Amino acid sequence: MSSMIHPTAVVHSGAELGEGVIVGPYCVVGDKVQLGAHTHLRNHVTVQGPTVIGRECTVYPFAVLGAEPQDLKYQGHDTALVIGDRTRIREHATIHRGTEAGGQRTMIGSDCMIMVAVHIAHDCTIEDDVVIANNAMLGGHCLIERGANIAGGVGVHHFATVSTLSFVGGMSRIVKDVPPFIVVEGSPAEPRRINTTGLMRRGWSPDEIETLRRAYRMIYRAPEVTALDAVDLLRTTYADDAESRGEQAVLALCTFVERCEAGIHGRFLETRRTTPRNSW
Repeated sequence: MSSMIHPTAVVHSGAELGEGVIVGPYCVVGDKVQLGAHTHLRNHVTVQGPTVIGRECTVYPFAVLGAEPQDLKYQGHDTALVIGDRTRIREHATIHRGTEAGGQRTMIGSDCMIMVAVHIAHDCTIEDDVVIANNAMLGGHCLIERGANIAGGVGVHHFATVSTLSFVGGMSRIVKDVPPFIVVEGSPAEPRRINTTGLMRRGWSPDEIETLRRAYRMIYRAPEVTALDAVDLLRTTYADDAESRGEQAVLALCTFVERCEAGIHGRFLETRRTTPRNSW
């Protein structure tokens, strides 16, 4: 099946379209854009290159993908946006390319849902199976780990991490890293409880969730014990025989706490900056 390009669409001769790609009315596909097989640009979609979009993705009207980053240090080089397979990007979403100083790529994984009017800034990495709801905004260099869910209207500070299988409540302000497996809410957001609903949807047993809940209470709800002291106790308990998924999750939570403590303002990725902070 060959590609289908609507007569009103503008497709640069330097673009590469896979088998079965559909480019709808009034779309603009720029130079150095690659569209994977059976990807569908509905209508009024703009894709600027260099951008690679995987197989079976759907992009809805007025989304803009691969535009230059909103970073004063950007020097016009051919940085890139890379999007995985089967990801859906809804109306008016904007996703920018990377910068020279930030790794040169913005990365979106497979099987993600990027909802209406989401903004994903330069050099972000969004792993697989992530949901980002309407009007959420991600600053540059953010990491959103596998299976995380970000509700509507959330603002995420640059260099922040939203960890695996966490849930960020609507309208929250994320200024430091979000723990794995946990619900955070507020402005600024704080840990509230285990993400029980998200874990159950992925087949976690009540025993696995309860193991993680006990660790959460030790770290975040025991005022007589510091977070790092709780981590030491948990590592002593589980380090040698962490066989169940719940026990492995406890160790992942311990690693998160250690990294967060090492980071600047609670953001571990800040430690990897190659440019002095006062120049950002």
